[in-house]
Amino acid sequence: MTECYCDYDAPKVYRATIRRARKEHTCEECGRKINPKEKYEHVFGVWEYVGNFKTCDRCTTLRQWVKNNIPCFCWAHGNMIDDAEEAVKEATWRAGDEVNGLWFGFLRKKYSCVRLTR
Repeated sequence: MTECYCDYDAPKVYRATIRRARKEHTCEECGRKINPKEKYEHVFGVWEYVGNFKTCDRCTTLRQWVKNNIPCFCWAHGNMIDDAEEAVKEATWRAGDEVNGLWFGFLRKKYSCVRLTR
């Protein structure tokens, strides 16, 4: 098993819950609107600061897909999509033919999040 070292500081407190929106919110990752009645992840965390993050269902699906396919996936709230892209690029560079389709699968998931916001 490979060791995993993440350069991000671990939070002192971290609570993630899945909620159903009662009003419109904005996803911290892709910037799209989370409409009322849609599910989203709400995170409360304490690092050197106190943070609340709302992540749409599409972005949490993308994050879980990358976690399932990359043994060591380090990411930060508000930068998860870029961190995921870097992790997949590095994995395809290191493993080559062993991970055929990884990049394509990632891009399909990524653009299901991002294309709706642009």
